[in-house]
Order: sequence, then structure tokens, then C-alpha cells
Amino acid sequence: MSVLAGFSAEARSADLKIGLSLPMTGNASVLAKQFLQGARLAVEDFAPDGGVALVVADDGCEETAAELAAVDLKAAGIAIATGYLCNTAAFASARGMRSTGVPILVAGARSERLLKDRAKEKWNVWRMAPSDREAAERAAQKLSVRWRGRPWAVVDDGTAFGRTFADDFRALMEEAGQPPQFADNFRPAQSTQAGLVRRLQRSGVSAVFVAANAEDVAVIADGMRQAGASFELAGGPTLDLLPWIEQADVIPNGLLAVIEPDPASLDTARELTNKLAAREIEPEPYVYLGYAALEIAITAARADPAEATKMLADSVFHTVLGNVDFDGAGRNRLNPYRLRIWQDGAFRPVTQEPAESPQ
Repeated sequence: MSVLAGFSAEARSADLKIGLSLPMTGNASVLAKQFLQGARLAVEDFAPDGGVALVVADDGCEETAAELAAVDLKAAGIAIATGYLCNTAAFASARGMRSTGVPILVAGARSERLLKDRAKEKWNVWRMAPSDREAAERAAQKLSVRWRGRPWAVVDDGTAFGRTFADDFRALMEEAGQPPQFADNFRPAQSTQAGLVRRLQRSGVSAVFVAANAEDVAVIADGMRQAGASFELAGGPTLDLLPWIEQADVIPNGLLAVIEPDPASLDTARELTNKLAAREIEPEPYVYLGYAALEIAITAARADPAEATKMLADSVFHTVLGNVDFDGAGRNRLNPYRLRIWQDGAFRPVTQEPAESPQ
């Protein structure tokens, strides 16, 4: 069964074919379509002569479909592959395309194991997306300064993600000489977290880091407001969904989050943002991600996979999302996470931060 979704006559005749492995069906199909929209705009802008064509394969964010997608992309004779919004698809393609030497630019999947296996299995994989570990690193970098000398607590929701993120953040803060005064966890998806708020108040902390999803952080923030608690609350990248949840209107100003900035707010994306507005296209983050991935893929694509690989290893790519620069492990060196503060229903840049200690 073929899963190719875009292998047209134009693709067959193009000088270079760029493969896109995307979940065109399934729960993530909305994001895939946004990514594809951005990718097509990038081809329109950077390869208007028709020398580059997209070959789209549906990986379904599922192992069997992703394996079939890799087979079809190999058969299409692509010069480079990108997309990969899910870890499952990235692993399946890395295994399936290993023999070709074709570079795989992972735009969305964030697995740290992918890069560990890359070294062991000799996969030609380059991960554009940051990992959760990088979010914890940025959080510790910023909050170790902001909370210097203050008693603070770390709280998680008991899930695998919450525990791991909280443990990473705690270890990094301890390395900076600032261990937490109090640690706790809670049961997620509850209508109230009054008990947790009372425990935090009794602990005497003035700042709290919560590793949990946006809905639970909203419940905790509202509980703090009702209890008159004044500690500073902070969280990680899951809070990027906060503006779109039902509880957003009860969040008090001052909540901190270490998240990736909204692409539409970036100076590097201004031209694309204006183009999207002119075409009445919603400025969704995955549109920008698709555009940025193709900026890199078009620049790096070569008929010889070794030449394309060298381009990825040696170049700094200027994209709408900022610069992308890969290290020897295939990781983007540039951490995109930023400290943001909740003000009047949206996350905004922190305008005044304490000076960081020299490294």
C-alpha cells in the first residue's frame, strides 16, 4: 500500500525532490496541513523556477504507516527529507532510510533518544526542534537568577513527563547552588488544588515551579488567587497552550513560563507574517515551522547526500524562526526557549530581568 500524498508529474521532473513525512491522516492531520502550507510557501519563495518539488508521504504518526512512508520516499529519489512531527515517524524513517544516506531533518519530534540512537546506529538525522531537557535548562538558567536567595518549591503532576521535567529542573537548580526548600506532587485533572496551595503556604516558599499541563497550572494559579497566596508561579513549555484553554480568564497576571515565542511576534518572521495576512492564512505556529524547515532543506539539498549532509553540518541557517546551527550530534545548538510573563490574557516578554552571573 502506498502512502504517497504528493508525488506529481512536476515532482518527477524536478531537479531536486524534497520529501515530507507528515501525518496527513489521524489526530495530528491539522498540524500536518499547516506545516505543508508553510512548506509550499517556502518553495514558492525560494525555488520559484520549479527546480524543487515536494514529495509528501503520510506517516500517520504511526509506526507501520511511517515505515511505508519511508519506503515511498526512498523510491521517489528525494535529496533530503523533513517534517516528522512525531517521534514514532522520526524513528521509523531513520531506520528505513539509513541505507540511502539521505539526510533527515526532524522539524517537530523532540526525542532525546533519537539523537542518542543516531550516534549508535549511524543515522543521518538532524533535529531542528528543541527537547524538553533544553526547556529545563533555560528555565534553570533564568530562574536561578530571578529566585536567587529566595525559598522555592518544585511541584509535579505525577505523570512521566511531569516527574522527568521536575527532576531535570531540580537537578539543574541544585547545580546552580539553589536546591528547593520544598517538593510536592498532586493528582492531575482536579477541579481544585486547595490542599496543594495550603501545603505550599505552610512551607514558607515565595516561588513555585510546576511541571504539569496548562489546565492544572491554571487551577493552581486560581487557587492561589482565592487563597491570597503571593508566591511567584512558573512552569515549562506545556504552558504555551494556556491562552487557548477555558480557564485562561482566571489566571492572574505574573505567571512565568519558559516557552517558545509566538512565531508571529518574531522580527525574523515579519515578512512571512505579512504575507499570511495578505492571503488570509491563519498565522499558526506549524505554518512557520513548515516554512523554516523548507528554508533549511532547500538550502541544504544536493543531489549527492554527502554534500547535503556537509551543508547541514557546516552551515548556519537563517530562518523565519531564527538561526539554526547543528552540532556534531545533530542537535540544534540554539535554544529557542524564552522566559515569558502572563499579562492581560497573553504571554509577553519579561522586560526586566535580574542580571545573570558571568559563566
